[in-house]
Amino acid sequence: MFLKRFLWAGVCACLALPVWATDSRAVSLSISASGAQQIDPSLTAFIEQVWAESPAVQGAQAALEAAQARVEGADKPLHNPALEFDTERTDINTTSLGFSQTLDWSDKRGALSRIAKQELQAAGAGVLKQRQSVAVEALQALAGYFTALETQALTQRRSELMQGFVDAAKQRRAAGDLAALDVTLAQVAYSEALMAQAASESELAQREAALQAVSGLTLAQWPPLPSELAAPPAQVNPALLESLPELAVLRGRRETARARINLAERQGRMDPTFGVRAGREDSETLLGLSFEIPLFVRNNFKAEVRAASQDAIVEDQIYRDAHRRAAARLNGALGRFLNTSRAWQAWLATGQQARREQMKLLELMWQAGELTATDYLIQAKQNIDTQAAATALMGEVWQSAIAWLDASGQVGQWLGVAPTTAAQTKNFGE
Repeated sequence: MFLKRFLWAGVCACLALPVWATDSRAVSLSISASGAQQIDPSLTAFIEQVWAESPAVQGAQAALEAAQARVEGADKPLHNPALEFDTERTDINTTSLGFSQTLDWSDKRGALSRIAKQELQAAGAGVLKQRQSVAVEALQALAGYFTALETQALTQRRSELMQGFVDAAKQRRAAGDLAALDVTLAQVAYSEALMAQAASESELAQREAALQAVSGLTLAQWPPLPSELAAPPAQVNPALLESLPELAVLRGRRETARARINLAERQGRMDPTFGVRAGREDSETLLGLSFEIPLFVRNNFKAEVRAASQDAIVEDQIYRDAHRRAAARLNGALGRFLNTSRAWQAWLATGQQARREQMKLLELMWQAGELTATDYLIQAKQNIDTQAAATALMGEVWQSAIAWLDASGQVGQWLGVAPTTAAQTKNFGE
């Protein structure tokens, strides 16, 4: 009876530890119907630091600054004046000074300015796109790391449980209370637990390496994920599509392509050049006017207009395809989030309690002698496997929640950083 109680005490010590108990930085997870959730400031600071270290974000920011410079350049006059000096010494000495200016008669400057402003809006949306993409990648890596951390802690507890079971089985075998097959089974179960622990430790190391690679940081303590998630909405809000940064980028490219049609059309229009010249020819005063206009007889720029029109069609089709795919991704992400959150809430409501009741029944049946060592080992292993499945489900809930934030363009809003949507890039270039 003493050995039975000793073995069960070891089982309870291993199984009764709460989820995430191995690391105070990690938290449990609940789904809030009220939509209230608190983001730890360290998580926001972590993402901002990841942005600061990200080459992709810095490259997008450089592209934005380049687009801003192009806007400034496109707003300048298209043609500079020309100054001409001519002198000739023959039998008649001639000297003249001339000034000419080509006029932007067809307002090519305005067309170039509109193109530059559209490119600036696309570049601004590109910054938001990169920031969201990098943040999502970091959050997914963080969720994967904490899931692997809990799995590793669970497999370690399982190894400790099986080791205690082996020790107790050997003692009962020496006392003649246990068959040799049961001892062998206990040793096999312990070996399996050690292999599972080694695999989980390897997975944890890989997850942490992936987190370091994504974030560009090496931290002794990674920021915690929130302990509470807002419940997913019942259905998709179509307005969310319009705020997606990737679609804002493509809209900017589409509008830029349309503006290039107007520029190509104006390239085929004549810009006249007017000039004035004054000088002396021996003792005579010279004064002259000049007028120059190009003749589009060798190239009328019609092909450029057709090419620009087709490029605009290409960008429009790219946008339509991306919009359709984004809508499907948004619906799919919501469906995944709904399914995983429902399963997690069901586990919290009934699964955890059922697992605790199973532990109590195991204790009673083991103490009453109604379970053999083999049956008890199978039941204990099943209890741990259930908890491992719950840990995997919690990781899936996090991944689906992050995927929903990504698909709906709400990552910045969720983190509490601005700008939150690509729609806020409208002021770029204005």
